[in-house]
Amino acid sequence: MSEKKSAAPAAVAAPETPAAEPKKRRSSGAAQRRGRPPLSPEVYVEFGTNQYNITDVIERAKADYRATHKVGVQSCKVYVKPEEGMAYYVINKVSGKLEL
Repeated sequence: MSEKKSAAPAAVAAPETPAAEPKKRRSSGAAQRRGRPPLSPEVYVEFGTNQYNITDVIERAKADYRATHKVGVQSCKVYVKPEEGMAYYVINKVSGKLEL
């Protein structure tokens, strides 16, 4: 009697290769940025013989708010009236004023 051979020959053992490792994604953060830092403009208002640095006025308004409130600044609006020598601000729906 003759032996029947299977229709498909036995699979040849292929050399084992390690499974493809997933590629690691780079985190897109400030540490990955190259080049120049973002531009931070300085804004000045001149009225009569006086000159006011608006960037400083904004920082002073935030500092004034932080002195009385523990919540961080979420929104900030500053209105400058150089003819009165005052700056009015609204931070997180809380208003205040500063002398220029």
